[in-house]
Amino acid sequence: MRNEESGEVRDWYLAIFGGRGTAQEDGSVKFGSEASALISSLPTPAVVRVGAFDGGRRVEWQAAPVHLPRMSGGARNRKDFAGNVGACLKHLVDKAATSPAVAEGTNVMAAFQTGRAETKAARRTLVVATDGLSTTGCADLRATAMRDLAHVERIVKACAAQRALPDLRGWTVLLPWVGSVGGGRPEPQEPHLVWLRELWRRLCSKAAGAAEHCVVDSEEPPRFQGEAARAAEGAEDPEITFANVERRPNAIFVEKLSSDVLFATDSDRVSAEGVTLLKRFADEVMPKAPEWLEVIGHTDDQGDASYNEDLSARRAEAVRRVLTEAGLSGVRVRGMGEIQLECAGRTAEDRKCNRRVEIRYKVRG
Repeated sequence: MRNEESGEVRDWYLAIFGGRGTAQEDGSVKFGSEASALISSLPTPAVVRVGAFDGGRRVEWQAAPVHLPRMSGGARNRKDFAGNVGACLKHLVDKAATSPAVAEGTNVMAAFQTGRAETKAARRTLVVATDGLSTTGCADLRATAMRDLAHVERIVKACAAQRALPDLRGWTVLLPWVGSVGGGRPEPQEPHLVWLRELWRRLCSKAAGAAEHCVVDSEEPPRFQGEAARAAEGAEDPEITFANVERRPNAIFVEKLSSDVLFATDSDRVSAEGVTLLKRFADEVMPKAPEWLEVIGHTDDQGDASYNEDLSARRAEAVRRVLTEAGLSGVRVRGMGEIQLECAGRTAEDRKCNRRVEIRYKVRG
């Protein structure tokens, strides 16, 4: 959510806490008014941790957890304590906002992993400052049109199948800026925002155990800090282009794999190289949460036609087993034998072209 053109970052401290820390009679630290901040006061004792996330699987913490003791002492000590708390948190938040991305992309689900074992306190809050436009992980949205609400459930199921949803029961999770992109990026339309909010509401509810523990909105993001704070240059974040809400996409994709790579001659056993290739394909497709997926086996036109049809079916089934073990479910299979040749010539290269496995899948969103 930084400005892609200038590198400016937003004032996340002001948006989350609201201002300078001041001591309260009840031992809490007050930062700002309820209207202007997500966490307007912090009771003591407390534990606070601040980090940044990119396209990787974990959060880059800016420091060890900040353990705040119970506020005590005279008025001067309490005033200094509250002021230092505010200054410390601002430093950590600004450091996180300006830190360079290490891994390419944005994995919003990585931020959800942070709350699992941080504290056993009765009151636990996780604030995720994100536009929700995840480009890696189980909720990768790059191939999603963001129009079909039924696709939201498929993404939630895909994340659950990959065990990417942590146990956040007992936490309040706040995602106030979903769809609020940074400067220099394409802007989503209202139908896209509705879809995005529903996605993160459902993912959050699944992790937290109940919808009432999740606050998902598309509020106006905080102002940029200008020259005072610029992000260090780091790994790129792929741009998400929002589909025209008036036009339906062609959502059927075809992956063609050479049978000579997947199998030995006349064999229906997937080679080690083929297993690696298919698992890599499954890792790329699972975040798209395909509506359906079909494996179609093809052979060349050498030999008996019925044998070729049987071999192509057995090979398609072998590919299905590997994809299923890799996490894809509901995979259909067909064996076409030699009846749909890709290359019409009679050379060895033409026959190699015809020996293939096609994986067709449909993505809606």
